[in-house]
Amino acid sequence: MSNKHSATLKSPNREYIRVTMASRLMAGFYDQHTRNLKGSSVIGCGRWKAYGRDSTTAEIQVDQDGARFDGHFICGNVWTCDRCARARVSQSRSWIRAAFIPSLELHQLSAAMMTFTMAHTYDGDWKESIDKLHDAYKLFDKNMSRHYKNIGSMGKLKSLEAPIGKNGIHGHFHVLVTYAAGIDMTAFEATARKEWDKAVAKVGGQCNEHGFDLKLNAALDYLAKHDLAHEMSSHDTKTAREKGLSLSQLLDRAARGDKKSSAEWLRAIEALQGRRRFHAGDIASKLGITTCSEWEDEEHQAELMEHNANAPEPVKITYSLRDHLRATAIDHPRFGLALILRAARGGDAEKVWSIVKKLCDEYDAFRLSQAITPEQQIEERLFAEVGKDLNFD
Repeated sequence: MSNKHSATLKSPNREYIRVTMASRLMAGFYDQHTRNLKGSSVIGCGRWKAYGRDSTTAEIQVDQDGARFDGHFICGNVWTCDRCARARVSQSRSWIRAAFIPSLELHQLSAAMMTFTMAHTYDGDWKESIDKLHDAYKLFDKNMSRHYKNIGSMGKLKSLEAPIGKNGIHGHFHVLVTYAAGIDMTAFEATARKEWDKAVAKVGGQCNEHGFDLKLNAALDYLAKHDLAHEMSSHDTKTAREKGLSLSQLLDRAARGDKKSSAEWLRAIEALQGRRRFHAGDIASKLGITTCSEWEDEEHQAELMEHNANAPEPVKITYSLRDHLRATAIDHPRFGLALILRAARGGDAEKVWSIVKKLCDEYDAFRLSQAITPEQQIEERLFAEVGKDLNFD
């Protein structure tokens, strides 16, 4: 593979550093509490092989879009796994932009974005805060059913965001509600504000005038929120810190040794476990479009096919899965997944084999220095528990 070609390759290093860091924190939680948090299968993302694939060989594919593990397990966790969360966000953004928004005009609909939140504190119970937010919204949604019909709504989209700031976890919903084009939404907004205040009080929460907001003709604004959340998770900027840090940013800080960020990430994951990040209900069937989970952007797929047709043949690099698991062990002092993919970017198998061997040697020396026995390894005990959840043998 030419130098010119390899220079254009993209690297998923940051994603896999975050995956490894999340795995370490989840393993540490299990070791301390002898119980799993939901999302613990992140420990296998990129490390284990997918069901039905050769379980003895680690595989990397290198093409003009970069280096990636091929046929490896994908955990699908939207809170604990940065890699899988980004894939889900990318899919939902594509679906909103190319399928949902065009269908609004077809059905003569507009969309308003409602934002819901309530008071929260750093020292409070973060899980209770998220639970109350969900309970209040559920009550609000039930009480608003008649009013949704009055505005000609055909459904809504709901996304949950939960940045961490000086006041703890700032859980809030962005809900895009459809309504018949031309409808006066003044009465609906007043009713919605009143019902949210009532719902929050009913579940024992508190909110001020900023607890509810409604913005009309806001489909593009809702999409921008998706884009902003995706963008903010990539950069630990001053603006990001003022708005609160994302889970990804906390992992970046944890990887640099920030114990406070490690603890905050675990508190947030415990509060968010079992909660959906994005939900579209049955709106796709009502609008006559493909559901978000089944969505494939045909135009984008066509572009990819054309792109790949003119691309050089992908390079395949393989090596022992046993070595891969040692080189990427979650208690390894280094970030093996990221280092291996970085070595693979130029398509040089020798370079990959060299870094894998080096990582294995380092890991063996580390285990020897720590006198770690297989029976003591956190990962092996955690895998046994996660395997039950995933129906592994």
